[in-house]
Parts: sequence; structure tokens; C-alpha cells
Amino acid sequence: MIVRVVTATVPRDHMGAFNALLRTQLPILRAQEGLVYVKLARRLTDHVEEVVLLEEWRDVDSLYRWTGPTLEKPRLVPGAEALAERIEVRYYEALDVVPDPDGS
Repeated sequence: MIVRVVTATVPRDHMGAFNALLRTQLPILRAQEGLVYVKLARRLTDHVEEVVLLEEWRDVDSLYRWTGPTLEKPRLVPGAEALAERIEVRYYEALDVVPDPDGS
């Protein structure tokens, strides 16, 4: 399993529009073959909103079908990137899943 974490820093004046766009992305993501889990969350500070889009993918092939060849790009719905001050994408190997010893 691969965990993909997209984080964004969004100015307060763009919060509503950014969150609305990301909410439209959730059903698109959930329809992707190989997506196991997705969660959209936020944390408010005095001046910005920190947004986290947490995705769990069954395998690398499924992830690449979603992201395309460039894993560093966030693959957000049109208009979302322009509303954020900063966007980062990171990947993690899930350690809570024990690999099947016979490879199946």
C-alpha cells in the first residue's frame, strides 16, 4: 500500500473556494480503481488554513494511473492550485500491511 499525502496552505480569503473545489474531487478520487481510502481535513491558524488530502492506494500501478508519470504534481481539480500559497505531495509506504509471503 502507498500513502499519498497532499498538503496545501491556503489564505483565509480563498478557503471557501478551495474547500469547495476539493470536495468536488473526492467522488472523482473514490471512483479510481485501486484507491482504498481518502480523507480531506483542515487545520485553521490565525492567517491560513492548512489542508491535508490523505489517500491510500492499493499498489503503485493504481497510483500511477491516477497521477500520471509525474508523482510530484498534486493532480487537483482545475482552479485549486491557483488558490493555494503552497502545495506539497509526499509518498509513504504503508508499514501496517504485512506482505503476503507467496507474493499473491
